[in-house]
Amino acid sequence: MDFLHRSGVLIIQHLQKDYRTYYDFLNFMSNVGDPRNIFSVYFPLWFQLNQTVGTKMIWVAVIGDWFNLIFKWILFGHRPYWWIQETQIYPNHSSPCLEQFPTTCETGPGSPSGHAMGSSCVWYVMVTAALSYTVSWLDKSSVTLHSSPRGSDTLFWPPRVSGSHADGV
Repeated sequence: MDFLHRSGVLIIQHLQKDYRTYYDFLNFMSNVGDPRNIFSVYFPLWFQLNQTVGTKMIWVAVIGDWFNLIFKWILFGHRPYWWIQETQIYPNHSSPCLEQFPTTCETGPGSPSGHAMGSSCVWYVMVTAALSYTVSWLDKSSVTLHSSPRGSDTLFWPPRVSGSHADGV
């Protein structure tokens, strides 16, 4: 398990160092993807737009949260910010410095991440529903576009015929 935690710390260091300019965007996405928004924002909105999608969203959120709880009981993984203070892997107090943010300062086991599991499940339902709606809308609009020129040909047919008779063709 130490290998996974150490790899996680390396990834966090990479993100915090190399993507610092994207802090505002990533923080915004974390807030948008906060699991608290599932029940207060996304479910009511999607249920009004499409009851099937809203129902799927609730089931996915509940089942995803349940699986997250089961995995936390089994894995009982530490949060990286706590793990670096408790592990003996880093000699002579050379543990890496990780920045903490309001969304990362939580109590309880941190592996697997409830934010990541819950948000990814619900976002999957929302994105697939939005893509399905977009594809069906594009299919309908392409049928309209393809049938439109045929309709315009019938409007211009009499002048073509009368013009060709005048030319002697």
